[in-house]
Amino acid sequence: MPSGQMPQYCMTKSMLLSLSKSLSKLTIGKEVTVNTILPGPSLSENVHQIIEGMYPNEDMTFSEKEKEFMTTNLPQSEIQRFIKPTEIGRLTTFICSPYASAFKGSPIRMDGGMVPTIF
Repeated sequence: MPSGQMPQYCMTKSMLLSLSKSLSKLTIGKEVTVNTILPGPSLSENVHQIIEGMYPNEDMTFSEKEKEFMTTNLPQSEIQRFIKPTEIGRLTTFICSPYASAFKGSPIRMDGGMVPTIF
């Protein structure tokens, strides 16, 4: 769901989804899967530094700063926290495993409930 924020991100994400679907069509009948994982707001080192810089109050824990940021800036998030890289890694491990062989050309959303639509 494109937003008015970061149009360059929306454009490149759309391109990746199209490329993933096209490549998955080239692997029909093969034991190869091509999918796209769509993580929502993630807690990278850079995001951690930004949040710390936005709330320099030393009396707040990072969790408190994160909650304040989410409440103020991303109230549509259903988990009200950033997604941890390890969570994305676990999903990626599963999607790359034989247990997920039926996923073919799929956009796999892990967005913490950010997208308000069912598709």
